[in-house]
Amino acid sequence: MSCISSTMELFNETTNLLLTRGLEIRSPYIPYLEEVDIVETRGFLADELGKQRPLMAAEITHLWSNIQTNYLASALLTGFGQVVHCADLKGYMKRGKNITKKHIEVFTSYLQDNALPSPHNWDDLILPIKESPFSDKLMMYHTSLISAAGVGNYKTALSASLRRDIAADYTRFFGEIGLFAEDGLNLLINNAWFERPPHTIDSH
Repeated sequence: MSCISSTMELFNETTNLLLTRGLEIRSPYIPYLEEVDIVETRGFLADELGKQRPLMAAEITHLWSNIQTNYLASALLTGFGQVVHCADLKGYMKRGKNITKKHIEVFTSYLQDNALPSPHNWDDLILPIKESPFSDKLMMYHTSLISAAGVGNYKTALSASLRRDIAADYTRFFGEIGLFAEDGLNLLINNAWFERPPHTIDSH
């Protein structure tokens, strides 16, 4: 419990520092509901005559956080791509960066269509280095963690997104990340870097 509390405290201090320095964009605000508003049409789930309803708070939250995590992944993959030794891994990092770029563009368009701000990227903070401080194995391990987190984030966002167009994008995107993660696992296996996780006894 103390670890969670200290992490939250560090997060709040860091966020406040970034805000005071003008380095952090505040997440979107929405008006506070003053009365209960009952949904009366099916247009809440899908467009009605080509017009989509405004985004719900939960949808905004997930779009915002998924843009942030994709920017983090993009920066990490850019840095790894600069220093990784194996050509196959370098191509894999570049492919991952292209995936994050596409997802960011789609998520950002939803916020912009609702006149909402979006997070900014961190690519300007990446230093142009050629000598790696990490092994290729460690960089691939972190890349696989990012992929797994991405699939989980999108599935959680899908469960909270009631607009069909947003749900459709999450569905195809976590499928795309799933294939990316599978190819990464094959790279780990091909390089003899993947240790078999704990498993049940094979009774066959």
